[in-house]
Amino acid sequence: MPIYSIRGIDVDFPFEAYQSQIIYMDRVIESLQNKCHALLESPTGTGKTLCLLCATLAWRRSLGCFSTRKDRKNTEIPWKDSDDLMSQSGGGGGGGGGFPTIVYASRTHSQLRQVIKELKRSSYRPKMVVLGSREQLCVNEEVNSLRGKALTNACQYLCKKRGKRQCNHFNRIPDYLKHNPHIGDEPVDIEDLVNIGKDSGPCPYYITREVHKDVDIIFAPYNYLISNGYRKYLKVNWNDSVLIFDEAHNLESLCADSASFDLPSVLLSACISEAQECVELAAARRNSLNDVSVNPETFAILKGLLLKLQELISKVPIPKKDEGFTKPGPYIYEMLKSLNITHETAPKLIGTVEEAAVFLEEEKQQTATNSGSKLEIIADMLKLIFRENGSNHADVYRVHVQELEQSPTDVIKGKVSRTLSWWCFSPGITMLDIAKKGVGSIILTSGTLSPMDSLAQELKLDFPVRLENPHVISSNQLWAGVVSTGPSGYVLNSSYRNRDVPEYKQELGNAIVNFSRVVPEALLIFFPSYYLMDSCISFWKNGCQRNSMTIWERICKLKKPVIEPKDSSLFPAAMQDFSEKLQDKSTWGVVFFAVCRGKVSEGLDFADGAGRAVVITGLPYARVTDPRVKLKREFLDDQSQRADVKVSRSTLLSGSMWYSQEAARAVNQAIGRVIRHRHDYGAIIFCDDRFEQPSQQSKISLWIRPNVKCYSRYGEVISDLARFFRIERSNFPTGLGTELENNIVSTLLPMETSKGNPTPASGNSNLKNVGISKNELSKLDAFPPANRASPLERDGNNIKWKGLTILKHTGKIPRIVKADVMQGCSSRKTKFVELSDDEETPVERRCEIVDLECDNCEKQTRETEVLSSSSCFNTMGLIKKRKVPESQGSASSSVLTAKRNGGGDKKEASASAFLSQVKEKLNTEEYKKFIGYMQALKKKEIKLANVMQSIVQLFCGRERDHLLMGFKDFVPVKYRPAYEECIKTRKREG
Repeated sequence: MPIYSIRGIDVDFPFEAYQSQIIYMDRVIESLQNKCHALLESPTGTGKTLCLLCATLAWRRSLGCFSTRKDRKNTEIPWKDSDDLMSQSGGGGGGGGGFPTIVYASRTHSQLRQVIKELKRSSYRPKMVVLGSREQLCVNEEVNSLRGKALTNACQYLCKKRGKRQCNHFNRIPDYLKHNPHIGDEPVDIEDLVNIGKDSGPCPYYITREVHKDVDIIFAPYNYLISNGYRKYLKVNWNDSVLIFDEAHNLESLCADSASFDLPSVLLSACISEAQECVELAAARRNSLNDVSVNPETFAILKGLLLKLQELISKVPIPKKDEGFTKPGPYIYEMLKSLNITHETAPKLIGTVEEAAVFLEEEKQQTATNSGSKLEIIADMLKLIFRENGSNHADVYRVHVQELEQSPTDVIKGKVSRTLSWWCFSPGITMLDIAKKGVGSIILTSGTLSPMDSLAQELKLDFPVRLENPHVISSNQLWAGVVSTGPSGYVLNSSYRNRDVPEYKQELGNAIVNFSRVVPEALLIFFPSYYLMDSCISFWKNGCQRNSMTIWERICKLKKPVIEPKDSSLFPAAMQDFSEKLQDKSTWGVVFFAVCRGKVSEGLDFADGAGRAVVITGLPYARVTDPRVKLKREFLDDQSQRADVKVSRSTLLSGSMWYSQEAARAVNQAIGRVIRHRHDYGAIIFCDDRFEQPSQQSKISLWIRPNVKCYSRYGEVISDLARFFRIERSNFPTGLGTELENNIVSTLLPMETSKGNPTPASGNSNLKNVGISKNELSKLDAFPPANRASPLERDGNNIKWKGLTILKHTGKIPRIVKADVMQGCSSRKTKFVELSDDEETPVERRCEIVDLECDNCEKQTRETEVLSSSSCFNTMGLIKKRKVPESQGSASSSVLTAKRNGGGDKKEASASAFLSQVKEKLNTEEYKKFIGYMQALKKKEIKLANVMQSIVQLFCGRERDHLLMGFKDFVPVKYRPAYEECIKTRKREG
């Protein structure tokens, strides 16, 4: 692996880094070294997650050893019994001698799964843990079917040693941790933890609760940081800690939501019913069991308070139903004071509510009722209002009461359906709470953070380190155009005034028909809202058509359709449908109709053929009449008017600026689905004439902006698109690397040279000093912009292939270039090979430079170009041998003509033949396992030693002995004794 020296920190990176990746890692380390906050934007597909992990862990490693078992002197952990696990408060993270703890947060566990996958690809092995909820981690079959608070209370009930009903998984934790102190030394995901619980018995949830107290890095969803309720359960030493928010483009809205609440009347009615149920249960228990531990009068008082609150909300005057009732944030204290709920009485009331919720859950546990208690929501609401025993934060809130559509039953009963809301309009209060804990650095990163000034204003933090990175692709891999008119010349504009016009829907539909004809494989269509998507699809199915077929039928004839469901529970089925239709080779592809800000536009990977083009049908502005949107705009306008006169008004975030920026971020997120890696290509089609405006184009992501072309004629769009895909499909064959068996053959053999490989500008050494200042970015031109070792690359008159640099000179004898000719190498072991006639020597590492001196340079050049197909190197680390004779006349030909003499063909045939034998002898499930091992090894997700053990286990048996021996040919010589030992051990056990 190359090592890059950045600001004095040696960063071990698994590939040759792009220029933009080096800049990104430089900014990360700058933030960490200076203990300041950073905003880092880098497009999707530029490897930002891997860069972030490598740079952060390299910095952390420079401070001292990780807390993994191999670095610890004392591996014994003094666990006592299960009760200790329930009572321990923990010392607070940051193992390894009190070094800073890193908390890596992303929005969902599926995104964290990808992050942990990237960690496995790196060489860093910090002590780690991934946190999850009981719902995700519970393996107790008695309670894991429950949800929410019901599951929590059932879990806690069984974990307290009472009676015969106990959780055996919980009781096994101390013994498991005592005998497995290595847990977390290797990257583990949620699924791995659950498997440990199922196989070995201990509770995965409480394992993470214990392990996270002494780790180097914690992976967790956002709510573990932005929710005060979750944050207090993290036993982390916050001082100088590093907090990373990945996919942070929605962070401000998530912070605002976590600090707000909505209390609809239907929920309040349910809470009143639960309070009444508590009164009845407590009275029954007192009468029948003589149990005086719960007082029914206490619950009766709680019910009375909730009834008064319901009455208070129902009497709020609402002059205009569509506007609701709005007051400044502190008004909430006036409302509650009339019910005698104040800062002094609130703690006792919160205690009563929580007691009632637990009491109710215990009763429900006896009757196996699955629903959670609604009273917990009242407790959370009161904690939010009366937090930190102060009310200074209330100024950034608004109280709002909205009258909703009444249900038929409410009308009959004469009830008014209303919602009491307390909305936070300054997400910065959450970030300030976190910053006050003394954290060292807060790093926010995403593909769409711009504009950064307004984001920093919203979050109320100073971000001195900022970056807007370009993409790693070349400009010819992207087509971006604004289509202002459709095939008939009608203007495409999805604004509120135009979106329901039949001519607009007709024109948009016909345009999509043509795009479906031109764009290969998958086409993603993003609408501003579910309403517009449903309206258009309905019109295309039923609208009047001149032709015999409807627009929908014409689309379906070209591509199989999939529609994003509004109900999130149906989304997995939609994705499965998309996957199956995409793999159906009998069609031209699939078209996915989706919505900006929906699940399809957020975080999903539509790489290669899964997303060849994205169509943006309009600007996804939030509904202007939405009370929360309206109040947010008014709040920002008010804040900008009150701002210090020294600050320019133009730099402050106004309501209209925020409104348009939110729409632009949603567009940029949807756009991010199309280009997912260095060798991907695709088109971005803006089907709305408003994108022609400079003000709108300025909000498009920086890496796209220079490529956007505005088209006045629709015919030119189709012509240019067709030409783009025709050229790119020839440069990047769609079948390349898609078949599993082809992947395995390419794993056993070197990869062929790709047209898309970039040309390096410097030699290839292991240690690269790349200290960067903002004024020295031009120096980065010296670094090869490639994320993987290129099979065949040119460096002036030299040839680079798989890390081996071949220098071309006139002369007679092949020689090894001495170390002083090379750039400085790292302290890791590096071999310089001796080339001889009678000795086969495996070529190892990246630092070797072979000087092939010969008389016929022209001949050498021609022969070198076929070197990429020879078998000297193996892409998954299984190294093949080669001979380099010293004889004067054959120096170049003996090294370079393996392919010409048929050596490469023979080895490829050998690999294919072996694969055929494997397929013949293994059943379908076993064959899938074999393919999985090879792919994981190629991607460096699994170590060779582990693969060898798995292969031996898979190939054992009399009829498969020839497979055991055949696979040995693909194992490096130095690993063959270990492979043979695996075979012997397995046979002894058998």
